[in-house]
Amino acid sequence: MEFLQDYSLILIRLVAICLMLAAGTIARKLDFLDDHSPKRLSFLVTYIIYPVAIFTSLVQKYTLTTLLAQWPIPLGAFLIIVVGFVVGKAVSRLTRGESDRLSRTFQLQCTLNNYVFLPLPLVLIYWPETGMGWMALSSLGSEIGVWTFGIAAIAGFKCDASSLKKLASPTLFAILLALIIIALKQLFSARYQLTPWSANAIDSLLAVGTIFGNGTVPLAMIIAGSKIGTLTTSHLRHRLHAPLILIRLILVPALVCAIIRLIPMPTEIRQLITIVAVMPCSVASVAFSELYDGDSDFAAASILTTTIVSAFTIPIWLALFGPAA
Repeated sequence: MEFLQDYSLILIRLVAICLMLAAGTIARKLDFLDDHSPKRLSFLVTYIIYPVAIFTSLVQKYTLTTLLAQWPIPLGAFLIIVVGFVVGKAVSRLTRGESDRLSRTFQLQCTLNNYVFLPLPLVLIYWPETGMGWMALSSLGSEIGVWTFGIAAIAGFKCDASSLKKLASPTLFAILLALIIIALKQLFSARYQLTPWSANAIDSLLAVGTIFGNGTVPLAMIIAGSKIGTLTTSHLRHRLHAPLILIRLILVPALVCAIIRLIPMPTEIRQLITIVAVMPCSVASVAFSELYDGDSDFAAASILTTTIVSAFTIPIWLALFGPAA
């Protein structure tokens, strides 16, 4: 009975993703969005809204003590992305004969998965008291992975000055700045106290940043949905979808589960990382593909295919290695 309840939550969340994607698809079909809209929206999300969302979230939710005490959580989330990146490089021969744009996008899809929106409700069911805080820490590791290995995947990183410039994104800068502020806040909080007016002013600014940043997920869904609205059956039948499903939904989770068993950490944290690891491709991959001249059609199609197949693979993984095991 408990397994069926967990499975129903997965299906509800998958349906919710499909509905948000459908909003972008409908907007494209009704000509509210044109061929240039996905790229313009991708610039807006990546360079303005996303950095604000990450900065305010980190500063509001984390303390230096929490980060040091719960280090396995962000490490595990970061590890998921690193494993995906390494596997993508190891199987790069699969893309032989394809365009450079598609090869880089395939590498990106191997690297990134849906690390917040899908796993969050499951985590809150299993750990209602601590789940939200754990997911916040998990997202920190994921974001660092996204803006290092994720960008390296889609930008075609080659260890030169040009590639390093591509990694110097506003979001990575926002993460570094937030971590510095978190450290300084704890180190000097005992010595210096903010006045009530200063504290209220800072809280107000962060609240505005949170409201502004809340547009990240809906816009990412609309961007992806608008590309799905242009897909044909040939996009969905591409030969790389089958190996990508195996890599993203089976191979990467299996490797992550094996590696985290070698790292000393509480069982519940290991189960949390497992839940995040088994999720399908990231919806944000379409925005990254638009921004870094990848194949956004392949990105959109792979989001659709891996999300559908994950309805069958996620319950199996959770039954084997998750909290229900």
